[in-house]
Amino acid sequence: MNTMSGRAVAAKRTRKLIFTDPAWEDRFDQLILLTQRTALIQEITGTDLRSQRIKEEIDRRYGEMGEEVNRPRGVGRDYTSKTFISSKTDKYDAAYLIALHFGSRGAGEYAEAETNLAKACDKRLAVYNKYRSDYYSWGVEPRISFESYYLMVQGIKERAIEVHQCGDCNSRYPVSASHQGQSTCPVCSIQDLRMDNANLLIEERLAAKRAATEETYKFG
Repeated sequence: MNTMSGRAVAAKRTRKLIFTDPAWEDRFDQLILLTQRTALIQEITGTDLRSQRIKEEIDRRYGEMGEEVNRPRGVGRDYTSKTFISSKTDKYDAAYLIALHFGSRGAGEYAEAETNLAKACDKRLAVYNKYRSDYYSWGVEPRISFESYYLMVQGIKERAIEVHQCGDCNSRYPVSASHQGQSTCPVCSIQDLRMDNANLLIEERLAAKRAATEETYKFG
């Protein structure tokens, strides 16, 4: 049984609600729109509700919405995989999620770790929904799924995924801890910022200005 605080406790079978706390009913409604993977829902909620009961409830609520459940198969993705958020475009989206989730303090050892499951769930829902509305408000499926976002955060906490900060644009992005060699900032790359060239140009202009100033004082 999960001993963390704020978990979703199952209500008695005779009750209409599936959780003793009505707030978890609302969270459950939001969660199942983002993932129908039973194991992930159990992990996020910390519930003692049986897997079969969760599946039945997902089917019932989707039926009320007139929608068909697209339940994922298999064991899900693994944040230690070499293909996990590995493309440049995936890392670009992941950089935004990292900024939203960890905030200005970044994902270092002093980043806030939420131990209350209810608050942690609220934060994940808020972060992911903002990412989706900011980047995919026209209805296109987000590049980073809710499950991948959740796993990325878990991977960062387990130090299987490192967060690198670009020295040019200051963006933070995920890199596998097993990655060899220098990493490339996806923000600079996709937005074609060419910060190296810009910094070089600025340095050249500053050097020229210093030289001109020295000449003025020397012969003025």
